[in-house]
Amino acid sequence: MAAIKKNKDEMSFMDHLEELRWHLVRIAIVILLLSVVFLVYPQFIFDKIILAPKSPDFITYRLFCDLGERFNISGLCYTTLDYKLVYLDLSSPFLLYIKIAFMAGVIFAFPYILWEIWRFVKPALHDNEKNNLGGVILVATLLFYVGAMFGYFLMAPFSINFLATFSLSSQIENQFTFDSYLGILTGMVLWTGVIFEIPMIAYFLAKLGLLGRDFLAKNRKYAFVVALVLAAVITPSGDAFSLFLVAMPLWLLYEVSIVVVKVVERKRLKSLE
Repeated sequence: MAAIKKNKDEMSFMDHLEELRWHLVRIAIVILLLSVVFLVYPQFIFDKIILAPKSPDFITYRLFCDLGERFNISGLCYTTLDYKLVYLDLSSPFLLYIKIAFMAGVIFAFPYILWEIWRFVKPALHDNEKNNLGGVILVATLLFYVGAMFGYFLMAPFSINFLATFSLSSQIENQFTFDSYLGILTGMVLWTGVIFEIPMIAYFLAKLGLLGRDFLAKNRKYAFVVALVLAAVITPSGDAFSLFLVAMPLWLLYEVSIVVVKVVERKRLKSLE
């Protein structure tokens, strides 16, 4: 800890590694403490969060059913979700219990992780860069959680139920391991959170001069096709309404990235004048 009190300009490479180690230690402690909290309430985590998308009463299914009835669109209501989740190994319940608590700890520790990263790089930045980076971390945190909620409430339920109800024969009963169910759910939540960081990734690439507005604008049509294909895969029906609800947020992320890159380019040009 003594290295942290040194002048940053006088710190050696090993001093920086020592400081980085303490940042990582604090991050690990916070994740561990949050994981312990989730270990205390397993019933709530499993029944109300993890297994909620398996129930026809899940809020997303009810909202889509109401929208389907209002606009007279069939195929948006789930009355029964005909599949079972099972354990195949004796140790699976306990190991999954630990895994879920750890992943929940990581997700809820995300703002603190970004804050520790900011504290580590802060001494090497100029005053204006420090102010900008603070705002960037705040926006990145909000985007991650908005993306995680989008994945949990929209993408994961429809993806899981599409895969779970897909059958090649009526003679084959749909039974899946809870591990596979959990993998899809957490994967959707985490990766959607990462995907929603696209504007921030575009921001940093533009700052480095590796990405330009013209490139993004030129490939706008391909991005739109990718958003539609992804929406078509995860939505339960092929109607335009469902595709629109899922594809539009993904498309808006791309458009926001174009605006972000444009702003960065304007600032760079002004600084060169």
